[in-house]
Amino acid sequence: MALTFGKCLLRDLRLRAGLTQEELSERLRSKLGLTVSPTLLSLYENGRRPMPALNMRGICIILGCTEADLYEWPR
Repeated sequence: MALTFGKCLLRDLRLRAGLTQEELSERLRSKLGLTVSPTLLSLYENGRRPMPALNMRGICIILGCTEADLYEWPR
């Protein structure tokens, strides 16, 4: 069996933090210098694109979670 990403949990984590996609995008830019547009965040949240490691780490720093928290990982 190949290792794959499960369902993306970013939307739940972002909403729990009380942030819009625009606010998360702006915090990633202003605090970490990462350019992650709201459109790209939407693609991640809807499972249309996997998060690159650098963006994943930045999102974790802003949301106070771990990389493992961002996806349902298949067993």
